[in-house]
Amino acid sequence: MKKIITLLLLSTFTLTTYAQEVATVKGEVLIKLNAGFLPEIFASAVNAEIGFTPAFKLENCVSDYLHIWLFSFNEDAISKTELLRQLSTFNGVEVAQANHILAERVTPNDPFFGQQWHHNQAEDHDIDSDLAWDITTGGITATGDSIVVCVVELGGAKWNVADIIDNHWVNVHEIPLNGIDDDGNGYVDDYHGWNINTLSDVVGQGDHGTRVSSMIGAKGNNELGVTGVNWNVKIMQVDIGGVSEANAIAGYAYPLKMRKLYNETNGMQGAFVVATNSSWGTDGGQPSSAPLWCAMYDSLGVHGVLSCGSTSNSNVNIDMVGDLPTACPSDYMVSVGRTNSADVRASGGYGLTTIDLMAPGDNVYLANNNSYGITTGTSFSGPCVAGAIALLYSAPCTSLMQIAQSDPATGAILVRDYIFDGVDQTSQLLAETVSGGRLNVNNSLNLVLNECSNGSCIAPFGMVATQQISPLDFLIEWHVLSSMNAFDVQYHVEGNEEWTTISDITLNSILLSALDTCATYELQIMAACTEDNSEWSVPLVFTTGGCCEASASIIFSGISSTSGMVTWDAVISANGYELEITPQGGNPITYPSIEVNSMELADLLPCKLHTMNLLTLCGSTPYPSITTSFHTAGCENCADISYCTVSASASGEFIQQVTLGDINRTSTSDGGYIFVTDATTTLHAQSNYNITVTPGYPGASIYNENFRAWIDYNSDGDFDDTSEMIFDADVPATAAITGNFTVPSDILNGSVRLRVGMRYTTGSTPVEPLNCGEWSYGETEDYCITLDETVGIYNNIGPEVLTLYPNPTGDMLNISKPQGKSFVPFNISILSIDGKLVLFEKNYSRNQLDVSSLHPGVYSLLISEGENIYVEKFIKK
Repeated sequence: MKKIITLLLLSTFTLTTYAQEVATVKGEVLIKLNAGFLPEIFASAVNAEIGFTPAFKLENCVSDYLHIWLFSFNEDAISKTELLRQLSTFNGVEVAQANHILAERVTPNDPFFGQQWHHNQAEDHDIDSDLAWDITTGGITATGDSIVVCVVELGGAKWNVADIIDNHWVNVHEIPLNGIDDDGNGYVDDYHGWNINTLSDVVGQGDHGTRVSSMIGAKGNNELGVTGVNWNVKIMQVDIGGVSEANAIAGYAYPLKMRKLYNETNGMQGAFVVATNSSWGTDGGQPSSAPLWCAMYDSLGVHGVLSCGSTSNSNVNIDMVGDLPTACPSDYMVSVGRTNSADVRASGGYGLTTIDLMAPGDNVYLANNNSYGITTGTSFSGPCVAGAIALLYSAPCTSLMQIAQSDPATGAILVRDYIFDGVDQTSQLLAETVSGGRLNVNNSLNLVLNECSNGSCIAPFGMVATQQISPLDFLIEWHVLSSMNAFDVQYHVEGNEEWTTISDITLNSILLSALDTCATYELQIMAACTEDNSEWSVPLVFTTGGCCEASASIIFSGISSTSGMVTWDAVISANGYELEITPQGGNPITYPSIEVNSMELADLLPCKLHTMNLLTLCGSTPYPSITTSFHTAGCENCADISYCTVSASASGEFIQQVTLGDINRTSTSDGGYIFVTDATTTLHAQSNYNITVTPGYPGASIYNENFRAWIDYNSDGDFDDTSEMIFDADVPATAAITGNFTVPSDILNGSVRLRVGMRYTTGSTPVEPLNCGEWSYGETEDYCITLDETVGIYNNIGPEVLTLYPNPTGDMLNISKPQGKSFVPFNISILSIDGKLVLFEKNYSRNQLDVSSLHPGVYSLLISEGENIYVEKFIKK
């Protein structure tokens, strides 16, 4: 807590460090010196080293307690930015900054600011820009770097409109229109940016790019129009013209070259590009088919550039259907969806593993061609985040910039994590994004400040605790700078005031062994630099193993039809274990008080899915448990024979439902193929059956699908298209489709394989699914079914020959025929789901049946009336 208070005190004096490019006192700087450094001697050292006149001069003491002094210099002889850059390298300097002119402000004076709900809204569904601006309004880093965001657009932007032109980036190292590559970056006359098609800096005048630029950095507090997320930031324009992957890569190459050049020349050339923005892409695009495009984000990231991508405006799950670039797996691609003023995603793409966060994008008020208005789209959510990234880089935090300059990739990831960790989470977005929330730039900025050090020797960062083979051993690793020579580590169990300290560690890692069981530790690291020591780092918290917990994994071996072996990971604190195994449709088997982490299983049922629940006993309740399942052998040839493989991509469509007899399986995508073990049915010789297959789609797009199904009647390991195909759809379908088949008389008793295939088809000529092989789009499901040579009783007379109600039923089941028909005395039979006769009545004539004696489950009711047989299913509650 003491460290946090110190940082807050320091922050009150550095809140606006280089936050704005104007409103500073000319020829003056504020410097905080380390204790013991005299300002007069420091001024002499500066004059001797830099050597300009009039001399660098001490003016007065601002705070003797905090060692802050005011110095003057000749700003005509050296720029303030360059002087501050050099002063930051002097021994004894903790902080060097400009002397800002203070002005009372609450909100910017831009006349349409009140219509920009995404900055400040009474219901607080905004990104809290107004609170962040009390700390910084962007533009310059704590070490004097001009922050740049690159807008990569299909048609450029009107960067010369009044509300954007002051934040337009130009390449100051290039002389415009002289036909020479003055800065040697490979681009001739790239003064105003770059157009990859005209090979010039003349970018298009696109309205879309203008609104994007406005969201990032419309000039703030200039009594004109609106304000961007940054009041002051440089916006680099790159026009890629036509829509192609080659154009995209070529466009990104420009900011990549400029940031790389900036890093290599220590800021003397290039540009400090911290983010790119792409408010365009390819709906349904697959990263696997665009490796070069996706790899570009890693290349940019290595040099310190995060890339914001606006996801699809279609209401689709990007995890399922794909998107370029927002599904690209790069750590440096920040994928963004959009929210509205009610803080919900009313439309646009989402994805729990692909879309990182949301940001305002519905009815946002922005600049466009010297006019202003409302616009909607994910196109404006991405630049909202890009602007926030740039604003974080302007935080008054020396340590962030030390990291960004010495290790640009790590700096970029730190800023990305601040963005993700600072979101306002909502219940909807927790299920639809990686971070679980909507951008809040003020939260993220305060996370930067909370972990900030403004000393010359900063604390280690990027700490990770990795559990070793023993759950009580942890390897602690951290990132370092070249100025760090050694490290001290201190740690303790949370709540224990006494620390264990290890000193003079020369590596950036340490192995901690034999820690307490199931204990939460807090660990901090201090760096020793040449002249000074850092503060203790932000605490790293980790928990050792050995808690009373569910076993991490379960392994089955030697599973036969009735027995097998199960082994699980031992839990250190366990006194014992208890197993409960329940076969599908059977009674549970319990193995209590097991003292070791393995068990021989017996009395299993053949050819059944068994559910197993493993409880860890630690002497108290409730016990943690883990549930899994396994399938016993004894399915004869169905499960034991290796069938030919089938595969397809189920990203755009999948088999949603299969209905045949007792099989009624509903699912989402199973990845193109699945062998279903928890659904089966019994088919009888010379009996007639309906099979219904329903396609499903992950998004709004619906496609034509064709269907086939086979049964391996002779169980020889393959499917014959002539004798074993039971269903071949006549036409493609977009909804449920039904076929009818009759089981042959010459069948084997036992379990055989059913294969159901679906394939995307185009045009009027069906493209058939295959019984073996591979195709582009569709899915296949395999089942085990039982063949019974008993003849006749399962013939379907037709749909809805009986009506059973209520269904599900309790004790009494009502039976009726179609309208206008009545029963004569009949025989009635009820069979369980596995075909066993559980009730029989002869010469029955009533339309109500007492089923109170039946156990809950699914049953078939058969009525034999002369030569007619009626069959219908019902559920007993």
